[in-house]
Order: sequence, then structure tokens, then C-alpha cells
Amino acid sequence: MIHTVIIGGWTEPCGSRPFFGSLLLGISDDQGELRYVGRVASGFTDAQLGLIWKQLRALKTKSAPFPVIPATIERAHWVKPKLAVAVRFSGWTKDGRLRRPVFVQLEAPTSAKAGKDVKRERAHKERRAVAADATRRD
Repeated sequence: MIHTVIIGGWTEPCGSRPFFGSLLLGISDDQGELRYVGRVASGFTDAQLGLIWKQLRALKTKSAPFPVIPATIERAHWVKPKLAVAVRFSGWTKDGRLRRPVFVQLEAPTSAKAGKDVKRERAHKERRAVAADATRRD
């Protein structure tokens, strides 16, 4: 699966990698709040790391865009939620996190309003279950 998510921050890099360790990702909930859904740290080329880093630095802010601040091992830095990325992942965990996300590409910058429209897409299996449940109630 591939999904568009909003960048809410980044962590310090580890080892010899430049710029950032991982991107902290979110998706808007039904109330328009940005909810943390995980981090992505793989799939980047060196050129992409530099390009994303430049944009992150321009959006840096002191406060987290997430109502519940995610725990991180490395120091976290926050950004205004205006950048979106596409990630490939294998599914969702029970607690609503992306399973094994890998960076695919940087999406076009979003406005704060447009960022609220980036929501979790229901998997085909989940849509069928909801439809079946609705049919049983009728």
C-alpha cells in the first residue's frame, strides 16, 4: 500500500547519516487533529535527504503539531504540518501505526487546510466489513 502522510517533525540522525534520522508522520483524524502514525527512516537517496532537510528547516517550530507527543529515542524537532510524503507500507498496526513504512516521494507542499484532508484511507477489507455490518442492521 502507498499512502500520503503529513510530516510533523524529524529526529536527530544516528551514525554517519546526514540531516535527519527519521520523519515523524501524521494523518488527520475526523476532528481535523493531526494524529501521529509512525516514522519513516528508509527509502531516501542522499539528494532527497538534502532537499527534504532544506524544507524542514524552513518550517521549524517550537511546538509539536500532534496533540499527543510521540516518544522518540533521538531528539525530536517539530515543523508546521505543511509537507506531505508518500510512503509504502505493509499495513496498519492495531494501535494505528504504519507497519514498515518506506519513503516513496515528497509530495507537493500543502496548506494547513489541505493537510487536514490527509486522512487514513480504509483498506478494502475494512470497507467490506463496514458495509456488511450496515447490511445486517437493516
